[in-house]
Amino acid sequence: MTRSTGSAHGPLTLVACCLALPLAAQAQTKTDGLWRGAAGAAAAITSGNTSTSALSLNADLSRATTADKISLGGVINYGKNKTGGQNSTTANKWAGFGQYDFNLSPRLFAFGRLGLEGDELIDLNLRTSLAGGLGYKIIDTKATSFNVFGGAGYTTDKYDVAQSIGGRTDTSFSRSSLFLGEESSHQLSPSVSVKQRLELWPGLSGDKAKLAKFSAGMSVAMSSTLNLNLSLINNYNSKPPAGSKKNDLGFFTGVNVKLGAL
Repeated sequence: MTRSTGSAHGPLTLVACCLALPLAAQAQTKTDGLWRGAAGAAAAITSGNTSTSALSLNADLSRATTADKISLGGVINYGKNKTGGQNSTTANKWAGFGQYDFNLSPRLFAFGRLGLEGDELIDLNLRTSLAGGLGYKIIDTKATSFNVFGGAGYTTDKYDVAQSIGGRTDTSFSRSSLFLGEESSHQLSPSVSVKQRLELWPGLSGDKAKLAKFSAGMSVAMSSTLNLNLSLINNYNSKPPAGSKKNDLGFFTGVNVKLGAL
């Protein structure tokens, strides 16, 4: 089940489909140079007085050595319903990212990150986010990892139709910003792990919008290759298009399959 709020087309949307963010099998990243990750897909269809359909797909992969780490991920979420003969789209968004980390020492690392996303419900054709800086591994054990990071970022939003944001009407908005955040993973037992990540993008120029992204989740292993996942995601934009809410909140539960080496 997926529950989300913050859409420009209604205060609350319920979609009977979801896909949780993949979680690592253990807190400490293995540095053997092999690709590891998870992917999942889910769909739901209901019929009656109200007909609904939904589809979610995601994938998350990483490859780490003692020198560096590459992380890739993406998610697609689509849903629609039909009530009284009227069709409406309840979700149509996608996002992807890539990040490269280079270890300067066992604790300190430099990183570069690229994020891409779109959301048809708010006419967002493409948001491009670039960030780079330094990170520090405060805790790095098999049971727990905790990193903090910071640097500079630049974001460009391109819309299909003109939007009014911060007193300006246009189809393109951009801003330079700080990039701050933290993330942690915890192996609670051989079969249960939790993970969370917070990103802050306080704008310094352009429309000076403040963006924030938070995700948290729990993964329960059902077998050596299948996990049951629960995730909470909240995206915040201090200056959304007119008619859109600042917060976009979602709760997800689903099953993922592990990819690559175990």
